[in-house]
Amino acid sequence: MKKMKALLVFASIPALTLALAACSGNEPAGGKTDSAAAKGEKPVTFQFLRNGGFPEYPADGGEAKQEIIKALEKSGVKGVDYKVTIATGDEYTTKLNLLASSGELPDYFDIDAKTLSRFIEQGLVKPIDEYLKKTPNLVQSIPKAYWDQVTYNGKIYAVPNGTRPEAFNTPSVTSVLVRQDWLDNLKLKQPTTVDELHDVLKAFVTQDPDKNGKNDTVGFGATKTIQTSQAQLTQFRSIFGAFGIAPTHWMESGGQIKKGMVLPETKQALAVLQQWYKEGLIDPDFPVTERKQLEEKVVGSKIGVWEDDGYLINPQANPVAGSLAKATPSAKLALIAPPKGPGGKQGFPETNAAASAPLRALSAKAQNPEKLFQFLEWMATDGENGGFNYITYGIEGKDFTYDKASNTITQKVSYADLYKRGYSNPVRMVFIIDRRWTTPDVRSALELAGKHVIPNQLWRTVQAELDYPDLESKLWPEYLIKIITGVWPVEKHDEFVQKYYQQGGQQIEKQANEEWKKLKK
Repeated sequence: MKKMKALLVFASIPALTLALAACSGNEPAGGKTDSAAAKGEKPVTFQFLRNGGFPEYPADGGEAKQEIIKALEKSGVKGVDYKVTIATGDEYTTKLNLLASSGELPDYFDIDAKTLSRFIEQGLVKPIDEYLKKTPNLVQSIPKAYWDQVTYNGKIYAVPNGTRPEAFNTPSVTSVLVRQDWLDNLKLKQPTTVDELHDVLKAFVTQDPDKNGKNDTVGFGATKTIQTSQAQLTQFRSIFGAFGIAPTHWMESGGQIKKGMVLPETKQALAVLQQWYKEGLIDPDFPVTERKQLEEKVVGSKIGVWEDDGYLINPQANPVAGSLAKATPSAKLALIAPPKGPGGKQGFPETNAAASAPLRALSAKAQNPEKLFQFLEWMATDGENGGFNYITYGIEGKDFTYDKASNTITQKVSYADLYKRGYSNPVRMVFIIDRRWTTPDVRSALELAGKHVIPNQLWRTVQAELDYPDLESKLWPEYLIKIITGVWPVEKHDEFVQKYYQQGGQQIEKQANEEWKKLKK
């Protein structure tokens, strides 16, 4: 078995669905039944290993531990105890590898996709399909596409991140941000098309939108790269989206999939961006601008339009927006839909929530996995007998309140306080996106961002992408920036496409299409 085969995981959600449908009272293979605990045996103490920065979390689990155990017992899950060990970054990676090499992996632990691939090959983790038969709330909270990403040879090997059903819990939260007060000052409407955005940018550059009497404002701001936990994304994503393209996503074209960056629509978007740069509508410093510098320009009221999260429209929900409001009390941000292009297309690249936080895997030597998954199901269950709110927000009335009519969580204490007492993220062994704490304006912004997404036809990393990483991380950014800034003509995109295929893109595309066709069966 080749090492990277584990990255080419095969979809088996139909098998999971059948397993759930066929669920009976039979006990999953490989573990004792709950009757053992009922007969007076010592509780099982699950060992958890978390990757995160939670310095406040007490080694003994804090006061929350006994309360959580009591709540579990009340729900019918008895004989459970737990111990959480926390490390972060490189320290976590080193610790996990040492535990693996010594045969002492904890029962359940955070893991990234590449390490999961290796652990599967080495037999260090076990499939969890059997245990998922009795966790309907856990299964339903995680989209099929996310389960696909942790499936290998027909078996599921990890728990990905989930999401609550509300529209504002969309994984995709990014769109176009605009200085609404600048629009108001110039009596302009929010732009809805690429042409309208062009006119707004021109006005922001030439008509003194902040009314300070100086020619010191920039139209469209951006950074030199956009590095995420998933991939290196492309700047000006909304403009590519206006042509139906996400450059680093796999796009369906002519019965197969291709990287958006090689398609002719990308060339059309580059032509628009080059023209805008030539007109001075795009920040001339963007090729050397880091994220921190972009934020400084936002706070300094130098930029009128940029791409960012919906949280920024509320100063209380984002520190950058808060700093802007403090520096310029009259400042107002609005999140708008990505502009429509000549053919009416619009969108932002879909976000992969399954990769935005660690996966969680079950050790091959895990004790009593069926009881562990009862614990996880409780964490994923909402309502009176569920532990979702309890684990996430602490004690209702003391740490948070919930208004059913508006479906709103109001937090009364800080996360640091929750961590110190043993609640929330350090013990969230199931991570499900929940933004019920957001304000109505932020909810509306997030819902808007989630409406216009360009899907990625294949989230998996094929071996050839690992063999030729520079195509996406170096070759594409070079052509992107040099074409936009006018160093190279737009026609140079044809040369990029040729080089892409010559330098490994042909193998990448071939392998990706093989996997894509398997998923479509």
